[in-house]
Amino acid sequence: MQISPDGRQLAYLHPLNDVLNIWVAPIDDPAAGVPLTRFDKRPPDSFQWSPDGRFILIMKDVGGEEHSQLWIANLAKGTVVNATADPEVQTKIVKTSARRPGEVLVGLNIRDRRYRDIYRINLDTGERTEVYRNADDYIDIVADPDFNIRLGVRGNSDGSSTYFRFDPGGRNELMTIPLAALRNSRLLGLDGKGQLLMFDSRQSDKAGLVSLDIVSGVRTPMADAKRADIVEAIFDEKTGALLATREDPLVSEWTVRAPEVQTEFAAIETALKGPFRIAGQTPDNERWLLLETEPGRPDRYWWWNRKSRTTTALFSTRPELDRAALAKRIPVAIASRDGLTLPSYLTLPTGAKLRADGMPVTPVPLVLLIHGGPWLRDELSFDSQHAWLADRGYAVLSVNFRGSGGFGSAFMAAGDKQWSGTMHNDLIDAVDWAIGKGVASRDSVAAMGLSYGGYSTLVSLSFTPDRFQCGVDLAGPGNLVRQVSDMPVWWTWQRPQFVNRVGDPATKEGAADLMRRSPIARVDAISRPLLVTNGANDPRIFPSQSEEIVDALKVRGKPVTYAFYPDEGHVYAKDATNISFAAVAEHFLAQCLGGRAEPYGRDLVNSGIEVRTGASLVPGLEQALAKPEGSGPE
Repeated sequence: MQISPDGRQLAYLHPLNDVLNIWVAPIDDPAAGVPLTRFDKRPPDSFQWSPDGRFILIMKDVGGEEHSQLWIANLAKGTVVNATADPEVQTKIVKTSARRPGEVLVGLNIRDRRYRDIYRINLDTGERTEVYRNADDYIDIVADPDFNIRLGVRGNSDGSSTYFRFDPGGRNELMTIPLAALRNSRLLGLDGKGQLLMFDSRQSDKAGLVSLDIVSGVRTPMADAKRADIVEAIFDEKTGALLATREDPLVSEWTVRAPEVQTEFAAIETALKGPFRIAGQTPDNERWLLLETEPGRPDRYWWWNRKSRTTTALFSTRPELDRAALAKRIPVAIASRDGLTLPSYLTLPTGAKLRADGMPVTPVPLVLLIHGGPWLRDELSFDSQHAWLADRGYAVLSVNFRGSGGFGSAFMAAGDKQWSGTMHNDLIDAVDWAIGKGVASRDSVAAMGLSYGGYSTLVSLSFTPDRFQCGVDLAGPGNLVRQVSDMPVWWTWQRPQFVNRVGDPATKEGAADLMRRSPIARVDAISRPLLVTNGANDPRIFPSQSEEIVDALKVRGKPVTYAFYPDEGHVYAKDATNISFAAVAEHFLAQCLGGRAEPYGRDLVNSGIEVRTGASLVPGLEQALAKPEGSGPE
């Protein structure tokens, strides 16, 4: 949900014919919203208002290929136009500015798929003008509010990034962010006076907020991190003064940086029932848009009136679940075998009888739900997979293993070249913690995850086959040599990070180490049932990765089911896809762990699912594919 620049309207995502679209409503009557877009296949990936509020800029690919197209929605005319107009070209918004309200600065990889040249687009006409030819192969460009190109970023072979200042007399080096600090150091913006605002961990383990003068090079700390990386900073819209910063060590927490708002933040914490984010501010700075996470409920938006110190309810992010009894997600800190603290989240089955310590009276089946990246993280905000699996009778455990982001550079670096090593040990330690707490028994644990989480699921079944009863692999790479070698060309900028953090397939030693950590090399050890899925358009984990592991298991007579989606990418965007896969997965898990599964009904209808092998291994799947319930003549 986003506030328009004039403070009169709200824009938000809401379903239209079962596809999320952008709706616009008067700011004080959000229920009166009307659809601005009418996308009928895939929802937007992101959107933002133009500085004058006349347009909404939308990023959306065609079929999951991640070739983001810029769509310009004109509110006055009601038109939505694809300004990129080429499904092979990837677009990045470089800058919007109140000084150039009718234009946007974008990067397009038209000339060279590896790098982006910079164009100015007229939002009224869609006319595109090249303003910078990226002949020096910068992986990113930074512009000021006047659309002057001020910085170019070059990726280095050691995984670091060097920033060059564009001066009238030539290019001069400004700073280098080393690999260790790269993932938690992030630019927030550059003003017209050359002040660069950024989260910076170059001189500390955890990212703090700093201002950097790009001419003099003077670095001014504004807020030091306390327990985790700073991930959000709130400023006064009128004065620009820093008000507060947010960290998320386990539960999201605010540090007030301006004494005048100390009591106000305390009042917000009293008014809400869970941690919150500040999702927007009205231009007059009299109201804040809050997003609250309350355990056992979907996240909710509220207005905070700064004068009266009162809240007004706006929207639930999932209103259909407000009437349901949802399981509560519990933050837990788990110790690894070598002394790290692993911030984790446990959800217990709906209706489970609990002891005085909050753990189940009787052990229940456990799904270890593993996040992707691996440099992403799990957090406490509402998680639909946790809620779904808990409703089916499972405890669900998500672990921020070493290498996860948000907890400082050292915690992330502890995962370097530890795929299937200490990163996997952390997951085993977390499972052992759950068993020790009586959450689950040793013989009732499954692994499940997307991307790196899918890889980790394959590792679970191939490196520790006696610890898991089954696995659900969503687009996980089984062959790390191929994964690093076969990156899409537009990912060229990121390859040095993988080579230095994961391994280098170009060297004999590196290739050998990557293969040693690859589940495909240990496929003979896999004996428990495996469910695999992939999208045809996935640019990150090519379907050939899934097919290699599936074919190897089929040849060996191992139990494997492969669900393929010809119209999806890496992260499934369509409701029909996600519903169909959830239906297959819950029947698969029910047979493996004994939880509940709803009848298929119409869950496979219109999903495009192709079960290419192993349909007979999932209860009821062959029959559901042959004739879904209610799929006959209307």
